[in-house]
Amino acid sequence: MKEQHWIEAPEGWGQDDKQEEGTEDGRCLLDLFERTDPSESFSFDVKLNNGATKSILLSGFKLDSDETDRSTGVTIWDAAPRLVNYLQQNVSTVAQKSVLELGAGLGLVGIATWHLGAKYTVMTDADTHTLQKMRENVQRNCKADGNALECKQLIWGSPHMESFKNEYGTYDTILAADVIYTNSSIEPLFDTVACLLKPNGVFVLSRYNKWFGIEDAVVIESAKKKLLHCSPQPSEGILIFSWNHSIKNDKSIE
Repeated sequence: MKEQHWIEAPEGWGQDDKQEEGTEDGRCLLDLFERTDPSESFSFDVKLNNGATKSILLSGFKLDSDETDRSTGVTIWDAAPRLVNYLQQNVSTVAQKSVLELGAGLGLVGIATWHLGAKYTVMTDADTHTLQKMRENVQRNCKADGNALECKQLIWGSPHMESFKNEYGTYDTILAADVIYTNSSIEPLFDTVACLLKPNGVFVLSRYNKWFGIEDAVVIESAKKKLLHCSPQPSEGILIFSWNHSIKNDKSIE
């Protein structure tokens, strides 16, 4: 699939409005030398199935940097390490499974998934800048053979999700961490999950930051509209969705 230039910011999604060279928001960029270095490295230890520990080192930007303000995925949000901790304790969720990560950001969850024994992992993000950092982090932390670990652009909703499905198929496990920024992002998220999740698959959503006061109940209700059932939370901030087959079968009969 051909990638397009796309920027995800807290205000919403869309094409990047390119500024005139040398300016930003009408201000001269001559103060670049006065800025502190916005880059930041993030280090995480992942306990592998054999008891060994794998250190993952990610390159990104500080949470309060202009880079993060423009592209939300170029830093680490709290929900990502929490999701990795859950996966370490529930390795069967990803081991020998086809795994898709939505809004993968710098790549912590997807890289950890690959090290935890996923059959193959596809990490996705819509944001152009984020994809660049993600691919750099994959090269730094993984020595994947063939197509065992890939980074792809995926913009949620139609027609992008159908094109993605036609090219890359469906998945046993879909993962996402802190990907709900606005109410308008919930429906395309679950549209995409419903399109790409296998009949017996699971969608694990890790939430820590609840932007604009979007509560879990709102998210769960949106999932129900796509016939996805939310299991009791195994730990705080972890939501696990699977197909409600009884309702799905009734709908198919109708």
